[in-house]
Order: sequence, then structure tokens, then C-alpha cells
Amino acid sequence: MKHRAFPCGGEQKCPWRRDAEPGQFPAERYEAVVATCRDHRAGHALIGAPVFGCHKGEPGTGDDLACAGFLAIEGRSSVEVRLAVARGRLPVEVLAPGEDWPTLYASYEELAEANGVAR
Repeated sequence: MKHRAFPCGGEQKCPWRRDAEPGQFPAERYEAVVATCRDHRAGHALIGAPVFGCHKGEPGTGDDLACAGFLAIEGRSSVEVRLAVARGRLPVEVLAPGEDWPTLYASYEELAEANGVAR
């Protein structure tokens, strides 16, 4: 599975980074991607849910990479990610932040709330 190895920096940082400016994406965008983390109504992962993609990628162009922040924080909640790890298509190390990583939000809910999505 193609994926980012480190949370994006620069002008438009990975939304999972605590040092990213809140509100760089509209609240509706966070509502649309909640299913990549889990069925928030039932509290468990969804079979067949898409993987949270990097905000700098373009789906369908070959540059649609899984987000490093998502993988490190919510990857274990994704059935697709767990299958990719089990099948050797994704290294298990991506399921935790690296030593030199920026501080990330601890959960999707924390990320969404910081960006104006009420839960």
C-alpha cells in the first residue's frame, strides 16, 4: 500500500499534526472522512471503508497515498490497513509515530474537534 512515511510539513501541514493551523480544511471535510477511522455511531471499524488519504495526494492519479498521521494514530482502527499489514503490503511500523515525529492528535475525534467539528 502506498503511504507517506512522515506527516507532511510545509505551508499546508498534515491535519493530524498539532502544529498545523486548525481550519485549513472545512469542517464538512472532516465529517466526510470519519468513516475512514471507524463507524462513529457504532464505535468500530467498517469493512471496506477507504483509507484516509494524504491531503497532498490526488486520488486516482497514482499519487493517492495513505496519510502518515492517520496510519500512526487510527491505522489500527481500519480494517483495510490491518489487512495490508497482515498481507505484507504495509510495514507494521507505520502504525505508531516515529521518534522524530511532530506531536499528533491522539484520535480522530480530537482532530475533528480541534477543527470545528462538534461531536
